[in-house]
Amino acid sequence: MARRVAGYSRAQVALHWIVVVLVAFQFLAHDAIEASWRAWLRAEPPPADHLALTYMHIAAGSLVLLLMLARIYLRVTRGAPSPPADEPRLLQFLSEAVHGLIYLLLLALPVTGAVAWILGVEASGVAHELLQTVLLAAIAVHIAGALVQHFVRRSDVLMRMFKPEHP
Repeated sequence: MARRVAGYSRAQVALHWIVVVLVAFQFLAHDAIEASWRAWLRAEPPPADHLALTYMHIAAGSLVLLLMLARIYLRVTRGAPSPPADEPRLLQFLSEAVHGLIYLLLLALPVTGAVAWILGVEASGVAHELLQTVLLAAIAVHIAGALVQHFVRRSDVLMRMFKPEHP
């Protein structure tokens, strides 16, 4: 288990927000990659007006995978802040479960997308779509949890991702 520190480092905070932006882009570029995928399944060339976004989606997915590996490395080697001392164990468990699920999904999505796109495994494409839906739900729960921590529990949990501890 990673050691506990007072706050996240600048690198951890930066990686978090870079991944957030990339994931948001992935959802915006989804229609282009889907149109290209459908064309590929029919052995047709992808729509020309979707090519740039298709390749940007692939590049962003690859970058998400690399950045998530860096995030995991930093979490293991540097650690993460402890939950608030007065937080009920059930909330701690839910927080850890949602974080773990998001990390797992952000590793699995680029892999399933690559297997579908590069190897043409249609089942991997179906899994990719399903995991995308699960990721959206997990992100919604993550954001709701952060807002509850900030506005209801009045903890510093949300602000940890805006104010790094130090390098």
